[in-house]
Amino acid sequence: MMNSSSANTFRFNPVHLNRSYGVTYAIETAGSLQTISYEITVCCTRKYNGSQFLFEINKGQVYIDNEAPEKMIDKLAETCGKVLYPLQVAVNEDGQFTAVANQPQIAAAWEAAKPGVLQYYTGVVTADIVAYMDLAVSSAAHIYQSLCRDWFMALYFSNIYQPGSDIMERSIAAALPVMPYGTPVTFKVSQKPVQHNTDSGCLILQQKGSCDDPRSLEDLLQDKDIPLSQQLYGIHTPLKGSLDLTYKLYHKDFSINAIIGECRLSLDAGQEKKINISLYHLREKDKAPAPVMQVVMPDAGTAEKKKGFFAAFFKR
Repeated sequence: MMNSSSANTFRFNPVHLNRSYGVTYAIETAGSLQTISYEITVCCTRKYNGSQFLFEINKGQVYIDNEAPEKMIDKLAETCGKVLYPLQVAVNEDGQFTAVANQPQIAAAWEAAKPGVLQYYTGVVTADIVAYMDLAVSSAAHIYQSLCRDWFMALYFSNIYQPGSDIMERSIAAALPVMPYGTPVTFKVSQKPVQHNTDSGCLILQQKGSCDDPRSLEDLLQDKDIPLSQQLYGIHTPLKGSLDLTYKLYHKDFSINAIIGECRLSLDAGQEKKINISLYHLREKDKAPAPVMQVVMPDAGTAEKKKGFFAAFFKR
């Protein structure tokens, strides 16, 4: 247990952070296993407005089952996803991602990439994706909603911190992109410190939780945002799922060293979807601090929800 004086120092303090991470997701559904892996760099470029931080994120090559994408749809998704990077985001003092900061630059990158996409890819699916990209990059709110459905963003920028409070056991809410293309599934999570001094100088936080999403299994399989199956069909099969994560945080600044664990969700016919998560700090690949970026910060406001093909590009 930590005393109150040390507990109050447990706050998000990413100034000067510049890290490289290796990320792997192993997704198992109905006996089928797929792994998705990539490297990603996270750099805090400055603090502003007293309690907000500006981050720049760069994502490397995405590998599917240890190989570069080979299917046309995967190649198209990769091409479209690349226009998001470098990605600049605003993060609050709880450690949560709150806004996209460089929407104009992303929109310009898409306009430059689109002619090549239209020349190389054809068909109805391509037309749908291009149309949605046109809409999505025109709005920081649309990009924000799609990025909330990305596993890295949901886990790395989660509200594990609680400024001005201690790090004893507490309840938090988590919204995770368990199902492709759909609204994230919510979990009620208990977070507590389980080890304070490790050989690597880390604080260990454990998160265990269960699904508390008000939607039914029928709603989820039909990609509904809200509970509707009881009203429409007179049936409501409660969602059942679990979450078990371990966060390893450096004692020096409580930044993230690693995130490991798994998320499970029961599906129909006794099947289960399981996602194993592995994120580790790649110290040997850390870069020197980057210069401060000049960006136009987005207007405050609640992001409008939007679904479609675009959301799929951030599942990886």
